[in-house]
Amino acid sequence: MDLLVILNLIVTICYYAIAVFFAYATIRNFIKTKDVQRAITYGIILIPFILRILRLK
Repeated sequence: MDLLVILNLIVTICYYAIAVFFAYATIRNFIKTKDVQRAITYGIILIPFILRILRLK
């Protein structure tokens, strides 16, 4: 394999791992909150991370 292909794969895996981490943290806060306004905010924040995990831009 070419070095650039391997580096691209590593960066892609790190990118998706970061997106999964932030989505998990946001979902955890979404579930724990009692305030409706915060829950809506967490839901809006969660949308880009879910789209990135599903590979939609």
